[in-house]
Amino acid sequence: TVRAVDPAQARAEGRSPIIDPGPQPAILTAALGLLLAGAAAVGELALLGPLIVLQALTAAGWFRLNGMWPARQGIALAFLGALVADAAVLAVDDTYGPGAIIGTLGAWVLLTLVLQLRSHADPDERMYGLMASVASAALAIACAGYLAADSSAVSVGAAAVAVAVFTRALPLPTPVS
Repeated sequence: TVRAVDPAQARAEGRSPIIDPGPQPAILTAALGLLLAGAAAVGELALLGPLIVLQALTAAGWFRLNGMWPARQGIALAFLGALVADAAVLAVDDTYGPGAIIGTLGAWVLLTLVLQLRSHADPDERMYGLMASVASAALAIACAGYLAADSSAVSVGAAAVAVAVFTRALPLPTPVS
């Protein structure tokens, strides 16, 4: 595949500015998916280890994807929200797990909003930071749904993601992949 170093150059040439990451991240993602699938089959506490890794990668990856690297405070805030969601799901009965995730998400969006409003940055930059922070926290917190879901559904879903990501990374013709 042709890789563009500059997204503006890629747009000018009529290509997508999104750079294909290649096989290494796909293999790592597939490995994490298989690890999640296997851990879900063992039990809820076994799932916690790979889930925390997934949440950390999600929190950091969203800022990296948006070109806001390093954003230590935003990453730490999103990851802390994910850990709070994990604790909330583990603390309640199975039927209240989704409610615990939604409650954590609401509280974390409010906390992120308050912290971003206190920023002395340029208004446009503040809004960009707010959107990246809220999205990162929301995605990392939503990962706690793996704890709230049925273990067989988590195993099947994580294994399916692992297979799909690996297949997409193979150098196949576009219609096939």
